Amino acid sequence: MGIFDFFKKAHTSGAPEQQATPLSDDNYLLETLKGRLTSMGYQVEKNPEYLALTVNSQLEIATLIIQNPESHPSIVQVAVFTIHPVYFPNGIKENIVGFGNTIQEKVQTALDNYLNTTFRPIIDSFSDSHNPALDFYTTTADHKEILWHPKLGNINFQGKWQSYPDGEPIFDLLKDAVKQKLTSNKINWVKVYISKRANGNIIGECTFNNEPWDDGYTIVAGYAHRWAEKGEFHGLKQFMLFRRCDAFDLNMA
Repeated sequence: MGIFDFFKKAHTSGAPEQQATPLSDDNYLLETLKGRLTSMGYQVEKNPEYLALTVNSQLEIATLIIQNPESHPSIVQVAVFTIHPVYFPNGIKENIVGFGNTIQEKVQTALDNYLNTTFRPIIDSFSDSHNPALDFYTTTADHKEILWHPKLGNINFQGKWQSYPDGEPIFDLLKDAVKQKLTSNKINWVKVYISKRANGNIIGECTFNNEPWDDGYTIVAGYAHRWAEKGEFHGLKQFMLFRRCDAFDLNMA
C-alpha cells in the first residue's frame, strides 16, 4: 500500500466533490489548509485524487481527520504527512489535536499547531539559510567535518506555566545526543512532546525520523521531572529539523 492510499479512501463517494454540500470534515480541513497556505504567499494546488495539497510544486501535504469515538467532543485529531520526493519520500508524520466547539474552531486550532510548530522549519529546509548560533559540526568516520543547520519550530506550551523557559531548552538538551543519531540523509528531524500531569506523572514521546527514540525521550522526561510542582498540567511540543550544509555536499561531489 502506497503512502497516499489511506488518504485516497477518505474521499466522499458518490457525487463529485464540487457538488457535495456541505463539505465533509476531511475536505473542509484540506480547503482550510489550502486557504491558510495561500494567504501566506505559497502556490498551492489540490491533488485531484487524494486528500493532499502540493505546495510550491515541491512539497506534498496529506491530511486526514482521525475518527476516534473515545475522543472528547471538543477535540479533533488530525494526521498530517508532509512529503518531499527526495528529502523525505516516506513523509514527516505528525498527529495534531485541535480544540473547539465547532468543526471550524477545531480545524483552525489544529492548523495553527501544524503551521506554527512543524510547517515552517520544513519549508525552510529547502534553503541553506541558517542561524550560526545554532549550527554544529559532526565528524565522519574518515575524519571529515560536517556542518549541520538546525531549523527549530516554535515551542508550543500547554497548560498553566508561571513562566516560560528561556532560549531553546529542548534543543540544548538533545543536541549532543542528536549528533550521535544523525544519518547520512540530507535532512533528519526530531519531534518531541512531553507533559507532566497534576499528579506528577510524565507522559509523552520523542521520535527521530518518525521512529521512537528512547534515549531522547529519557532526556526530555528527566527535564519534565524537574519542572516545579504546581498541581497543574504542563506540557510542551517542538519539532526540530537538521539540514546538512550544502558546502559539504559540494566538497563530496
